[in-house]
Amino acid sequence: MEIDVFTGINGIPDEAINNKTVIVIDVLRATTTITVALAAGCLEVIPVLTPEEAIEMRARLGDERVLLGGERNALKIPGFDLGNSPREYTPEIVAGKRLIITTTNGTRAIRRAAGGHQVFLGAMVNAPSVATAAARGEEDITIICSGTKDRFSLEDFLAAGFIVDRLTALNGFTMRDGARAARDYYLYRRDDPAAALKESYHGRLLEELGLGEDVDFCSRVGTFDVVPVYGGGIIKKIG
Repeated sequence: MEIDVFTGINGIPDEAINNKTVIVIDVLRATTTITVALAAGCLEVIPVLTPEEAIEMRARLGDERVLLGGERNALKIPGFDLGNSPREYTPEIVAGKRLIITTTNGTRAIRRAAGGHQVFLGAMVNAPSVATAAARGEEDITIICSGTKDRFSLEDFLAAGFIVDRLTALNGFTMRDGARAARDYYLYRRDDPAAALKESYHGRLLEELGLGEDVDFCSRVGTFDVVPVYGGGIIKKIG
């Protein structure tokens, strides 16, 4: 079985997704935030592409338990209940609720992965559990780094490298070149993932916006054992 890593959603061939185990990563911050929301008791998360789609879906569902969350250009969308900071998604706010979320990068990548046999959402905060879950399958594994506005993101590559390193230890996977490069980058920076995130373009942007605590939060490895799974347009958790 093979592992491959793609550093953005553009140019991924369908055969790299269809009937494969797919792991979508958006460390800063969508997959971290979704993981935290589910850990805090959120019933399910529905990823959509635009704010307009989110608003229309909430109206159509007619469910008072539905919250709208997300960001554009790293900032909370006007009129939404929540932004994209994982620190906002506390049990007091999201437990027993349904969440519709749209983000600049992450929700697009999640939707792109829809053809996978199973689709997991990974981040630094749940990377060990995601790797363990993915290793149980018998398909090739494709890891999709969401990137930042269709550009390469170091923080996603770091998390991908952690997962590749853990997968190769758990099972006899063959690394394609993208996976090998991600693992090598992780091995180079593994002693201080927080510093790697703070040095990344997106990490520096969040710092400038006063969201440095989010960067610290998102850099912590294995703080949650929740594994979000995407299927049928909905994200729920295993574990």
